[in-house]
Amino acid sequence: MVGRYSGDSICLQRKRRPVRRSFDLFGNGSIQLINIPGHCAGLSAVKITGKDGRYVLLDADGAYSAKNWEEMVPSGIAASRKAQMKSLQWIREMSMSDKCVESLATHDPEVKPHIIELPV
Repeated sequence: MVGRYSGDSICLQRKRRPVRRSFDLFGNGSIQLINIPGHCAGLSAVKITGKDGRYVLLDADGAYSAKNWEEMVPSGIAASRKAQMKSLQWIREMSMSDKCVESLATHDPEVKPHIIELPV
C-alpha cells in the first residue's frame, strides 16, 4: 500500500489539521487527505504541495465558497456544528498562509476552470 495513515502526528503536525486524522497518499507530503469533519464525519480536504512548499487546498464541502472561510460563515448543513467551525477555522488558517497558492471551495460560483502549476 502506498501512503500512510496518521492517527497522531506522523503525517501532519497537529496545528496543520483540525482533527487527529490524515492520510499522506504517497508518503512524501505531496498529496495529503486531511479529515475536516462537520458537514459530515468522513469529509476530507486535499492539500497538494509542490517541491517549494507552496500548496493548493481543495476544501471539498468544508467551505461552499471562499466567503465561508473568509468570513467564518458555516454552510447550512452540518452533522456537527462544533466540528464544522473547527474545520472551517483550519481551512481559513491554511488558506491565508503565504504558502497557499489557492484554496478552492467545491461550490464557489466565482471559481472558473483554470490551470494551477506547482513545482514537482
